Amino acid sequence: MRHHRRASTGVRSLVLGLVSLSMALLAMAGIACLGAQPAWAASPHVDVANLDSDINPGAVRFLQQAIATATSDGAQALVIVIDTPGGDLDSMKQITQAELASTVPIITYVYPPGARAASAGAFVALSAPIAAMAPTTRIGASSPVSSTGSNLDSTLLKKIENDLVAQITGTQNRYGRNATLAAKMVTEAASYDDQTAVREHIVDLGARSLSELLHSVDGRSVTLVSGRSVVLHTTGVALTTFNPGLFEALYSFLLDPNVVFLLFIVALIGLYLEIAHPGAIVPGVVGGIALILFLLGAGSLSPNWTGLLLMGLALVLLVLDVRLPSHGVLTVGAVISLIIGSLLFFNSDQVEHGPGVTPWIVYLMAAVVGSLSLALVSVVVRAQRQRRPSGVESMIGARAVTLTPLTPGGRVNYSGENWAASLVEPYTSLDEGCEVTIVAVEGLRLYVRPNQPPAPPADGTPTVPPSEKEDSQWETLSL
Repeated sequence: MRHHRRASTGVRSLVLGLVSLSMALLAMAGIACLGAQPAWAASPHVDVANLDSDINPGAVRFLQQAIATATSDGAQALVIVIDTPGGDLDSMKQITQAELASTVPIITYVYPPGARAASAGAFVALSAPIAAMAPTTRIGASSPVSSTGSNLDSTLLKKIENDLVAQITGTQNRYGRNATLAAKMVTEAASYDDQTAVREHIVDLGARSLSELLHSVDGRSVTLVSGRSVVLHTTGVALTTFNPGLFEALYSFLLDPNVVFLLFIVALIGLYLEIAHPGAIVPGVVGGIALILFLLGAGSLSPNWTGLLLMGLALVLLVLDVRLPSHGVLTVGAVISLIIGSLLFFNSDQVEHGPGVTPWIVYLMAAVVGSLSLALVSVVVRAQRQRRPSGVESMIGARAVTLTPLTPGGRVNYSGENWAASLVEPYTSLDEGCEVTIVAVEGLRLYVRPNQPPAPPADGTPTVPPSEKEDSQWETLSL
């Protein structure tokens, strides 16, 4: 009964911890959403969003919110200031789709001097109706590679290259810019400085500052993908700047595959310890929180969910190894399942969905989990081998104290309880308050012998101690 109460207490604590975390996450999301929706501007203004990070799901969320905000607050245009080394193709496609679908004119600006719109960043820059560059900036080098920087298989490389060339060519032709040189960014990893890009009309114009850019595009007519034409009025207007906040930084951090994997390991260890030792509470709460954060991050990475089944199987095998006498065999299987599942879960399609988990982190964490499980299994095995006798077995050889004289029957105190007792032969009597040893149990009667031989009779007849044969006979009498 006590064990069940401890287990139910652990479950209640785990549930309360998960509910509290969920409420906190919802509150953070609500605050972030409210913060991303400024009040409707009464005067003309331009919104500015700074993209100075990798192209990843965090950047997708930030720019999608910036475009939605510019649409809702009546901005004349949205300027995306770019300085990025690139990122994964899946995130790039989501951003460019949001740019093309925008009902607010978007201006991309590679800035400040020395900045770059490299790899996926070049597609983000060229997907806007107006693309500009600051002095000494560069754009291009968009050949697809794996997340580790290695070359792709020739067939896969050709497939991805053709798709990217079609995308950038279609965009450049739509906006009347140089599609041929833009395509070489993909096929030849070409990169262009601002002067070349402006001269060859890869981008629309160059500008030394944001104010100069807004002055240069003032009065220009922009035709959106929807076919609607908009005349820009951007000279002398107010600027509203958006930067990724704490929530976006946390969100991007949680989307790092290595962080997501470590969250799973924390969840795995916490839940494993809670199941192996119900009532520990803390491991269960920590494991539950880590599991929710893991699912939050994993759901945004477009992983291979078959790998998750193998990762979940690892937890099942670890728990079974504690319950079943496999002596570590199931732990070995759990480690193998964890390694294969993790690599499959995160690294199935790194080209499309960005970097995967670092393999050596997987191997190291698998070794930690395996070592922890084997240590716990060894403790359980030792505890089973050193199991103390119970019931009648535990009473044989125990000590008791006579409550009444034994002649040869009487009463003794054993473990605070009053028991009927009888002396074994050849003893016939023993005084009250003497220590005795239990040599046999028959029903509710104890058979005992004195720890100290009784004093010899007054007539001088010696007291004969029991023989080993007699002791053995009584010690085996137990019902």
